[in-house]
Amino acid sequence: MPEFTDFAQSLSQSFSTELQSAIQAAPLPPLGDGTLQKPLLTLLSGGIGDHLIDVPAARQMEVMSGLWLVAGDIHRSHSISQDLGSPEGSFLHGIMHRREGDFGNSKYWFRRVGSHCVFDQINTETDGHYADPFEFVDQCQQALAGGSDEAVDQCVASQWIEWQALMMYLVQ
Repeated sequence: MPEFTDFAQSLSQSFSTELQSAIQAAPLPPLGDGTLQKPLLTLLSGGIGDHLIDVPAARQMEVMSGLWLVAGDIHRSHSISQDLGSPEGSFLHGIMHRREGDFGNSKYWFRRVGSHCVFDQINTETDGHYADPFEFVDQCQQALAGGSDEAVDQCVASQWIEWQALMMYLVQ
């Protein structure tokens, strides 16, 4: 169950009660592609509209890509993020490739992000576990290749913070 962290309370408040409940009823997004979350899929299939989240029009596709990641449909997220020319679109694209296990491609997309203010926030919120997106890709790869349960859990927790920080940036 993903709980919104203290720093992301404003994010959770920008979601409708229905969307907030569906996110919190789903498991934390895994390091891999994960399982499709039917309640979220149903909500998202109609688009995000004002009934789910109030987001600037210019950010709607990026937010939708991020929500598909939480819903476990990394392929739908990919179909959106690959067409976004923004640093945030590249960020989402990098997350998607990391989750599908294409670590080199993930790093390519994170290079396209460049320096982003969200990285500093993620570093702070993860107590340095996610100090750099490229090192984090390596940590996830190592955890998935036979790391300890603790290493996997730490990466999953940091990934959840990453998602919240990016989504907060998008809905501002």
